[in-house]
Amino acid sequence: MKVLFTGGGGAGAEALWKLYAPRYEVHFADADIDTIDPIVCLTQRHQIPLASDDIFFKEVNELCKKLEIDVLVPSVDEELIILAQGIDKILPTKLMLPDYEFLAVMLDKLSMIMELAKKNIPTPLTVSLDDDFSGISFPCICKPRKGRGSRDVRVLNTREEGQALKTTLGLSANGFIVQNKIEGQEYTVQMAANLNGVLSAVVPVKVAVKRGITIVAEVEAEQRVIEACKRIHAACPTKGCYNIQLILTKDGEVMPFEINPRVSTTYCLVVAANVDPIEIFLGKDNLGELAPFSSGMQLRRHWKNHFLQG
Repeated sequence: MKVLFTGGGGAGAEALWKLYAPRYEVHFADADIDTIDPIVCLTQRHQIPLASDDIFFKEVNELCKKLEIDVLVPSVDEELIILAQGIDKILPTKLMLPDYEFLAVMLDKLSMIMELAKKNIPTPLTVSLDDDFSGISFPCICKPRKGRGSRDVRVLNTREEGQALKTTLGLSANGFIVQNKIEGQEYTVQMAANLNGVLSAVVPVKVAVKRGITIVAEVEAEQRVIEACKRIHAACPTKGCYNIQLILTKDGEVMPFEINPRVSTTYCLVVAANVDPIEIFLGKDNLGELAPFSSGMQLRRHWKNHFLQG
């Protein structure tokens, strides 16, 4: 089977190359091909346009046809809606993504919170930055409604800081949210469902060190997190693979604060823990049992240095 990951210059590509090599013919594509780890064979590194380029979908579609890709796995937020809109054109390649409606809601952090709240899922109090901060406790978190990699995320220590930022941003303040800062243990949870939307894996990853992306983490069979994530999927069912970021408070309450409707940078840790979301995506409906995983599997990311001449 042939699998193509976009965002191939990301932190997990090198691990996925090694983990998936015995199972699939794996290809990686990126707008900057030089960011793809040199461990990947040259023949399996591919240049594609940025999602903002008018020819992005055409080029990705042609690449899938040329390579006879069975499964396309996008990992860049800006690509998701574009690819989902062209899902029929990209056939016979299967697109490992949640449903279009799920993408549209979850890519906007404010609409995501509103959707979960509507389904009676506990969430941190969240309002638009151009609101009046009613009910918000300071210090609080401020971040863009759309974005990834912790870009432009900041802590507002006082209401005055919030008002000053709102004034500075002007009309753009509507593009940011403020959210109550929840204390507790952060988890990033990989959710995997098949083509029919049947949930087959929930893998909680306990975050120890995070710098934009997760640096040190451990798979943990935390049942309170697993049960809460099963309820989220039941309330907002979808096919494909996605990621829930949440806090488990000292009182044992699970508070989701973001849902990334794509594979995350800890996807490779999930594969290392003996869960394959691609296999799940293409598989049959389960009998209500979630896939087992290797609890205690750890991720520790380190820099590598490559020296080239000529």
